[in-house]
Amino acid sequence: MKKCGYVFLLLAAPLLAAPLTWETLIKSADDDLRYQSSKKRTNIATSRNTKLWDKMELRYKLDGFSFASHDFELRMTPKAFGEGSADRAHYEAQMVYANAQLAEDRGILLYDRYERAIHYLMRQRINRLNKELYQVNSDRIEVLHMKAGSATFNPQDLMSALEKEATIRAALISDSNSLQNSEKKLRRWIPDFDGIELDSSWLPSMEEIESQLSGGIEVNDNYPQIAMAKGKMESEKARAKQDVASRRDYITHIGIGYSMKIESLMEKYKDLDAGDVAYEYNEYMDDYLEKYPDATADDSRTIRKLVADKDSRKTSDKFYATLGIKLPFFDSNKDNDLRNQVADLDAEGDYMAKARDVNVKVNRLVEQVNGYLAQWKVQKDFADKVKAGNIFEQFAKDAGSDPLLLLRARESALESELNAAKLATTIYDLYLELLQYAGKLSKEGVQNHLVGGLK
Repeated sequence: MKKCGYVFLLLAAPLLAAPLTWETLIKSADDDLRYQSSKKRTNIATSRNTKLWDKMELRYKLDGFSFASHDFELRMTPKAFGEGSADRAHYEAQMVYANAQLAEDRGILLYDRYERAIHYLMRQRINRLNKELYQVNSDRIEVLHMKAGSATFNPQDLMSALEKEATIRAALISDSNSLQNSEKKLRRWIPDFDGIELDSSWLPSMEEIESQLSGGIEVNDNYPQIAMAKGKMESEKARAKQDVASRRDYITHIGIGYSMKIESLMEKYKDLDAGDVAYEYNEYMDDYLEKYPDATADDSRTIRKLVADKDSRKTSDKFYATLGIKLPFFDSNKDNDLRNQVADLDAEGDYMAKARDVNVKVNRLVEQVNGYLAQWKVQKDFADKVKAGNIFEQFAKDAGSDPLLLLRARESALESELNAAKLATTIYDLYLELLQYAGKLSKEGVQNHLVGGLK
């Protein structure tokens, strides 16, 4: 019976698997180990210490090995003057840096997913166009075979068509390999999907991308890489301020203690005269008489004995307070101050370098996208004209419906579409980089990050 159940589950597993969609692909980034680790690191980095002291300790002192006297002290080391505000500034800078790093990590994860999904869709489009080109070229070869022996037959045309057939066949093999590799990579993120159903309407049009780039892109501190550099700079500055503030520890400690004495263990040496041994300490009478056989009741001579003691202090006298004050007159902080200034300048330099680097890269990407968009327009316009029939009809009229020229017109339109598809793939790659730089891919939740734009 159990075996039948296992067989049923194995047969039902493919039916339970869902197809890969944009939603499931984007959601997989939330479950990625890198993202989960980054979130944990952010939570740790942004945990704030709100204590008003640096440390607190309980001290104990045993006053003598008779174990009769014990001192207990609760001692606190207060924060240095200004250290609390420096800690808050450091915490805020760490929070900015950690959140920017989290945004950068999520952007990288979504970039990889979008890039692979877009390549899969665009490769499908390229593969479809290559198949159509292959069919057009096959028709040309067939026509040329039919024309063999006629006055208009050119063997070189047939040879070129056969060479082109091999080239297109190699392109089709490349398309197939690329699609398989893309699917394998997609299965790394979602291993159990059944088929790929990525809606091409998720992709922004070339016109929408061009509109996003019109007027240029303004790089600001919200870009994750710049935000990380700024957070690091502020963190370094705050850490330097913490270092300065920590040297203002003029009060080294404040303590309150309690001195406890155990009377049953307390003893002290005392000089006993004849009156003492006669009344309060009569247990030492024999010792006194042994030492002074001729002693009388008012004899003032004494003997030293270890006798029991009592804690006669008031309760308030059993408590005590301690205070430590640092004398800063002989301290020299010039070297530390100089190091802090250098650290501030280095942090500012790193921030400015990163901001400049991102600005240069973003502007370069914008220029590249605009250049490819111009090329894409040329290819797309030509393909649209052929599809509209303007060039096609003119070819037909001039050639008297020559099939080779008609095939050439069809081939030209397909080649222009193919070039436009390859250019669109490159444009999407560059546009994705821009979205990642701008932090648009870092937005949480299942949504289409491609259509949100850069502005």
